[in-house]
Amino acid sequence: MLARDHAQGRALVADHPALTDAETGLANRLHFELVYSYLFEAGDRGLTFTVMLVSTGNPSRSDLRTIGQAVRLTTRAADLVSHVGQGRYVVLLLGTNLQGARIAADRVENALRDMAPGPVCFGIAAFRPKMKESSELLEAADYALAAAEAAGGGLEFA
Repeated sequence: MLARDHAQGRALVADHPALTDAETGLANRLHFELVYSYLFEAGDRGLTFTVMLVSTGNPSRSDLRTIGQAVRLTTRAADLVSHVGQGRYVVLLLGTNLQGARIAADRVENALRDMAPGPVCFGIAAFRPKMKESSELLEAADYALAAAEAAGGGLEFA
């Protein structure tokens, strides 16, 4: 009974309009914030996870879904891919350290090479136990992404 209800609930969450970005079909900002908050708290219990921000330039509305789905299909089912606006996506890489995030970024970059309207940039930051506020990890990823964008593309680690 519980297993059947869980399977139905998982499908409902994945497609629920309150948790889905209408332009891309990916998790929206609310969905991201809910999952990120739980992961950050679990980080203190030894859960390894990494935040990967992806910038693709300024895609057209029709390209947003194509690019977002390419990111989703390139990452693992356990990873949460969210559209956060303006051609930017955030991927929560569960059970992944910086080396694993580098591999994930390489895969995403290869998938987006011919479809992104601008340079593909990545900002990657891994949870560290000394982080006390959840904003610290996101700020680190933001700064790494800004550095990659300033360099004209590529990957930066925080």
